[in-house]
Amino acid sequence: MPTDDLLAMIGRADELYSQRARSGAVRESVMVLSGARGTDRYEVQWRLARALFFLGQEAGSRDSSKQLYAAGIGAGERAVSLNSSRVEGHFWVGVNLALFAEVNSGLRALRALRWAKLELKRAAAISEPYHDAGPLRVLARLHHKAPKLLGGNLKRSRELFDRALAIAPSNSVTLIYAAELALDSGEPNRAATLLRQLLESSIDADWEFENTRDRELARSMLESLTRS
Repeated sequence: MPTDDLLAMIGRADELYSQRARSGAVRESVMVLSGARGTDRYEVQWRLARALFFLGQEAGSRDSSKQLYAAGIGAGERAVSLNSSRVEGHFWVGVNLALFAEVNSGLRALRALRWAKLELKRAAAISEPYHDAGPLRVLARLHHKAPKLLGGNLKRSRELFDRALAIAPSNSVTLIYAAELALDSGEPNRAATLLRQLLESSIDADWEFENTRDRELARSMLESLTRS
């Protein structure tokens, strides 16, 4: 594919992903990325992994989520094989693996979880600030949610969330996750502080979908804290 055509395709896919609050936009971006010659490019594959992660999160059934995350893992693997020195491939394959582990069980979930941690550590080693400290945020979430026998560690989770918030203090996803950790750690006052911090932050145009979603969740969580 000529460079100009590839850049136009990538630009269109990014534009559609930025419109992810609109139903069908991200699915259209997948069609754009997978429907043209030149899909064997790093810039295409990591974007496919990102889009498939989003569709997996929004899917209406567990089986659909599994299929989308599995496809996202495949795209992320291809990205890493094309360029292992860049952060995007490692990060998005790691995110898809983490969520694939969440919707599976047994050995399949265990293998995905271990692989996810490995890829996210590689992403963090390349660029901790990527995607508003995404590698640190997802690693922290894994340490929070994984059973102790599988490496879960609330103290380590808190350390990672603190590092992520030092880099991107207004990221709504990190603030929600850190607040949920605080609640599970018996720190309701810290949770309330984090939720208020989220609600007092301005909307980030690049994160409008997540900011809007997370504000609703933060209000609900604060109401529950007030009643308890």
